[in-house]
Amino acid sequence: MELMNGNLFKLVHLSNGASPQDPQLKAAIDKLYYNKGMHQTCNALLPERKLDFSEVNLLLKQSPEELDKTPDVLIKEILEARKVIQKKIESLLDNINASADKGEVPKLVIRNQKLWSNCIYDLDRVTLKNVGNAKTTTIRYSNATDKSRFNTIVFVLSRVHELLAKSLTVTRRELYYQNLARFRNQGEVDIGVRDVCCLLETPPWDLGIVATAKGLIAGPLQIVNRDGTVVDCMTNGGTLIPQDIIGIRELKSSAKFILVVEKDAVFQKLLDEGALTRLHPVIIITGKGYPDVCTRQLLCRLVSELNLKPLALVDADPHGYEIFLTYKYGSLAQSHLSSSLACPKLVLLGARIQDVMTLAPKTSRLALNSLDRRKLTNLLKRPYLDTNIGALIKEELLRMLNGGIKAEIESLASSASALCDSYLPSKIIQGEYLG
Repeated sequence: MELMNGNLFKLVHLSNGASPQDPQLKAAIDKLYYNKGMHQTCNALLPERKLDFSEVNLLLKQSPEELDKTPDVLIKEILEARKVIQKKIESLLDNINASADKGEVPKLVIRNQKLWSNCIYDLDRVTLKNVGNAKTTTIRYSNATDKSRFNTIVFVLSRVHELLAKSLTVTRRELYYQNLARFRNQGEVDIGVRDVCCLLETPPWDLGIVATAKGLIAGPLQIVNRDGTVVDCMTNGGTLIPQDIIGIRELKSSAKFILVVEKDAVFQKLLDEGALTRLHPVIIITGKGYPDVCTRQLLCRLVSELNLKPLALVDADPHGYEIFLTYKYGSLAQSHLSSSLACPKLVLLGARIQDVMTLAPKTSRLALNSLDRRKLTNLLKRPYLDTNIGALIKEELLRMLNGGIKAEIESLASSASALCDSYLPSKIIQGEYLG
């Protein structure tokens, strides 16, 4: 059976936003939602090997029990966690000073986050190995190359201690612009924050350092913050995803699935064409290209707390598939944060290579260039694809590489209206998801 056939494509076409939803589409969306009970019992596929303590904790973090805690209990736990982190920082700084007093060269040992071999993949995500099993990098103050990085780590540690003591938060961008004389570029700050997170084994948002949000979200969703404010996401053009995802107390929604869209342009076109009505009830979210931390963090909370099925819509090109893989498995640079950022339940709705060959005009099918082929070759080498589910994704990547063709989402339909009325409903009705 072809991935998309003409009869089905015509069957689900709706003439305008006020039209009743096609019965087949409604049934397919209901199926996505009513299968959620199955997903609850299959949150993680446990590996056959013995799990260490940190890995057990990672799995326990996915438990919904956190939602039942009262605000007072949560605040108490946050304050206690801050004290623990402050003591860790004080210990690290004391050790550095003690080494200097003894005439020894101060040094810091951190896990190497540039090696795929330093991660494990059998927990359905890219996870940095624990300190005892990971290869490490030693940063010495005496080394001219390391000195700048060492100073940055010490500065960030001191700043984090201050933030926690005063219950303040700062964005990475603010951290850079407030200290322009100290840093050459934003990248130095980002690496310093990553190193500190690794040293303390704590995510940045628990250190008072939050990411600058760029993603958008739209749909029947209310975000209830700890301070009592409520954000309604049923707005024109979408709602900016909040910076403080940890500060969200509750998520309320009548949606039955989530559509994760790669590009802002497609996101806006879908909203303009009434996708929230035509595909209702749906939450649509975009990271505007390569997703930021806040978008990924919110997606994980939506899937975990509302137990909704997430479907990805990306370009049928190497960049689009890399974005899908980042949402699903996490990234190497942020492997220490995978428990909060990776979304293993995400599956690919489109665009598939067969969609391109069936629906895209020949003029819209673009030849892969040398950079595309290099990226595909590197994606195929990623260790997390050496699994049963990963093997299916690898096959799709190989089809793209061997076919030498790529295409954008927009090329699969004659207009934004057709994308919303025909392509997306047809794909949802078929239910042949990848991943």
